[in-house]
Amino acid sequence: MKPILLAALLLASCSKGGPPDVRISDAWARETISGQTSTAAYMILKNEGAGDDRLVSVSAQPPAMAMLHSSESSDAVARMRPLDSGLAVPAGAAIELKPGGTHVMVTGLRAPLNVGDTLKLTMRFEKSAEQPVDVRVTPAFGPGPRR
Repeated sequence: MKPILLAALLLASCSKGGPPDVRISDAWARETISGQTSTAAYMILKNEGAGDDRLVSVSAQPPAMAMLHSSESSDAVARMRPLDSGLAVPAGAAIELKPGGTHVMVTGLRAPLNVGDTLKLTMRFEKSAEQPVDVRVTPAFGPGPRR
């Protein structure tokens, strides 16, 4: 009986215990022009908890739709692809969604996004609670220095 108890304790000490605690900050998207029906949103996902998590989906207020995408360049050609399996957010990690990399693609916009507007997204995680995110709309060249 003692060897089984010892083995169970050793296994428990090796696993990452505790729940994840994902915090979202610095969310922004570029302004759009008349007729433009899509934009990208960027932000920082920081897991301050002891357990790993995964961003599994993103949604926008209808009729707009949001999807997690990854961008990569190869031979001077940029390609964007959906991340159907989501995005890992390991315990203790900060994941930056940024231009030219992983981002939230928002399509189906019915009206232009103007500087100062707020785009509302909902982030769904595998383990953490669903989180609403207010994405600030910045000038087309991106946000200025943080204060």
